[in-house]
Amino acid sequence: MYQPKLAVLLLLLSPVFAQEAAFQQRKDETIAKADKLFGQRYRPVAGKRMRLYDEQTETGPRDEVIYWHGSTYVIELIFAADGTVARIFLLPEALLHSDSWTDVPNVVELSPGEMQWLVASANVLRPLGAPHAIKYAPNFCFVSGKNLYCVDHYELATVHHYHEQSDGNQSMGKRLRDIEILYKQPVAGIVKDARVHESERHLSERHLSERHLSERHLKVGGQWYHGEKPGVEIFEKAQVGSVVQLITYGCTANEKACTAKPDPLVPESQ
Repeated sequence: MYQPKLAVLLLLLSPVFAQEAAFQQRKDETIAKADKLFGQRYRPVAGKRMRLYDEQTETGPRDEVIYWHGSTYVIELIFAADGTVARIFLLPEALLHSDSWTDVPNVVELSPGEMQWLVASANVLRPLGAPHAIKYAPNFCFVSGKNLYCVDHYELATVHHYHEQSDGNQSMGKRLRDIEILYKQPVAGIVKDARVHESERHLSERHLSERHLSERHLKVGGQWYHGEKPGVEIFEKAQVGSVVQLITYGCTANEKACTAKPDPLVPESQ
């Protein structure tokens, strides 16, 4: 009696199961490559509390795999909702347990060659594309005191690197402290919902200061998006049911709302 209904239900669910299987296969293939590239998996140290997630921006723990890199650094692979790698971090292990660089030993730093190595390794996991603009600190980097925040632009990703001037004087040299790779993700679809959101937003490239902002968010697919700053036309005017095309970088599966911008190849008026 109920077999026809069951058959219809299975028919409706089969694309969902197929999609989930494809996502998992994509993720498993990436992890297999990463195991060969990075080697030893990171295991939480007994007695040290892990910083699981940022409650302001994330809904729960990240979908990630972590590897040791030497004795003081780790590599984080963080996945997007579709099973692709969205972000790759090379950061001090101490920051797995703290939000503050004051808890990182001052002697911890990366060698210049590790930038090229990480970019080459990341390119194996997911291509970055052709380089468009590469910055060498301190040239064309955001400077705040002794801190240098640089962003390299590739066709399919951005590479953020943080340097610290050893004594606040550029002539005395600089130290590479961490690297973050964010992969480009195009977003095209129908706006399913919209909301006005009160939030604390970062003003600088690498989270130097904050202020409260009121901004409009759009939900496309199963993910919420907001503009890089308030007042972006597409976020202010797009209505539920309209079609939008956006670009986001490093959007992960557990983010409450990912930062996005209009696709530059599509006029905002369309």
